Amino acid sequence: MATNFSMPQLGLTMTEGTVSKWFKQVGEKVAAGEILAEISTDKITNQIEAPADGVLLAVLVPEGGVAPVQAVLAVIGEPGEKIDAAEAEVAAAAPAPAAQAQAPAAPAPAARAAAGDGRVIASPLAKKLAQEKGIDLALVTGTGPNGRVVEKDILAYAARQAAAPKASPLAAKIAAEHGVDLAAIAKDSRIMAADVRAAMPAQAPAAAVPLTGMRKVISDRMALSWQTTPHVHNTVEIDMTEATNLKDKLAQQGSKFSFTELIVKCSAKALAEFPMVNNSYVDGSLVVNKAINIGIAVALEDGLIVPVVRNADQKTLAQLRADIGELAAKARGGKLLPDDYTGGTFTVTNLGMYGVDHFTPIINPPESAILGVCRTVPRPVVVDGAIVIRPMMNLCLGYNHRIIDGALAGKFLARVRELLEQPMLLL
Repeated sequence: MATNFSMPQLGLTMTEGTVSKWFKQVGEKVAAGEILAEISTDKITNQIEAPADGVLLAVLVPEGGVAPVQAVLAVIGEPGEKIDAAEAEVAAAAPAPAAQAQAPAAPAPAARAAAGDGRVIASPLAKKLAQEKGIDLALVTGTGPNGRVVEKDILAYAARQAAAPKASPLAAKIAAEHGVDLAAIAKDSRIMAADVRAAMPAQAPAAAVPLTGMRKVISDRMALSWQTTPHVHNTVEIDMTEATNLKDKLAQQGSKFSFTELIVKCSAKALAEFPMVNNSYVDGSLVVNKAINIGIAVALEDGLIVPVVRNADQKTLAQLRADIGELAAKARGGKLLPDDYTGGTFTVTNLGMYGVDHFTPIINPPESAILGVCRTVPRPVVVDGAIVIRPMMNLCLGYNHRIIDGALAGKFLARVRELLEQPMLLL
């Protein structure tokens, strides 16, 4: 009996999802527990397992398609088993991927045939001859049945190459990549790269590809935050000498931690002392958050997600290191649960590893503030009237001016700086 593979509900607020990828094709065997599809929500992307053994009989929602929770995405059953017609109708509720506006592609040579895996179809003699002459079969136009490359095609290609005009290696490479016929370039001397570029056809306008999945959600949320929240940013410079010394001493004792954990620890302590910065703004009202839950921005291949370290003010550096490492690994593996990325009251985003010296982070609503962390780099500073080299780092606090005034933001940021410059105050 056929088994339906339906859109799972990956969170209490999830109403629909996007099929990002199918890992099986129709007709392939499927084992229960085997990864069958990748589903994207407005928060994360999860890989979903097949519910039963069998053969993938039908895919009702294609890659990029959006479907509501519990909608049938595919059907698994026995080979040759017929699918109930009613099941196929479920797909009608799932919008197909948005059509992409593209310029018409230049038709490929009709006689250049390729197998399903991208291999060029050629006769055994043609393959042998191409290998002997060092000819790439992908560059040869086939004239045999169904575009098959045959012996005469290889010989003709070799003859054309022998009679081809002289060109620089770069010119030849560019010509091959863009389909430019060197013989059509009228030039008595050696053909150069500039000649090939001049002969290239005008490029069609780039296709407009609509944003989907996580990238679209990030786009919408950041645009909404920037347009509706009065952002103000304060930047301070931190002398990380003592923090670096503490980090090195603990590392020698086998207790490693990064500056991220220390910044989270200092931020949590400062939030406890200035609770207004930990509050949220929702629909014109102030929401008082009793717990200090700090989100850590994690970069993914297709976007950004902010898993949350709960009760960060109650945890040691070692516990913060363990929690942040686990959440980052789950985020990159697409294994975050809804509880892992909801309920944040403050966010820390670190771009220091990318060599960033300053940036203005956008608040993650409904939170009221976000702390941007820049790189730590040796700089000349004045200490007691003398110029010395110290490891310096910039912190940039972005905050919602509707509930946080500049004076409060300044006091909060000054306290974070004090704790980082004198980490023993954390004890």
